[in-house]
Amino acid sequence: MKKKYLTIGDFKRNAFIMAAAACMGLTGCDNTTRTNNDWNSDEEVAVPDGIITEMTEEAPDEWKITDERTTAPGQSMAILKYNDGRIDTLQGLELQNRMQDVANNQSRYNQGGYGLGSVLWWSGLGFMAGRMSGPRAAYYANPNLINRNQAWRQNVQTYRQRSAAPSSGRSGFFRGRSGGAGA
Repeated sequence: MKKKYLTIGDFKRNAFIMAAAACMGLTGCDNTTRTNNDWNSDEEVAVPDGIITEMTEEAPDEWKITDERTTAPGQSMAILKYNDGRIDTLQGLELQNRMQDVANNQSRYNQGGYGLGSVLWWSGLGFMAGRMSGPRAAYYANPNLINRNQAWRQNVQTYRQRSAAPSSGRSGFFRGRSGGAGA
């Protein structure tokens, strides 16, 4: 009888761990303060805009992000401009499958390199797919592109936090408390 062992990059397990951590308030260290109204609001969480990432092949299998811009929710895509003049577009299910593969093998893409998977992981599409850290300037043809989408990344982060939070106040072990440990 063989036991099934989970790999480090198991996407479903990692997503569950992140959701559980978010529900417990362990999503990370940020300087913003959260009021009880943020947790208790019954307003629906707006889905963040999608993103179009344009990538250009500079040498065989060496890519750089040349443009990123927001688009309507659900309309995200990657525009790939090959060195030989071809242009390809990844969108919909094809993009989702590619990003799933990248997310499942993120330890390989974290190591660096400028292959298509690594550059996708460090683009805005990678951030939408679950990368928690900020972008890396080395993957952008123009580092100013990172600053242009700062507000968009913040909206995605807020969406992650609010969609993982309980919809009707805090729940679980600390449900009845309104303050800290002594309250």
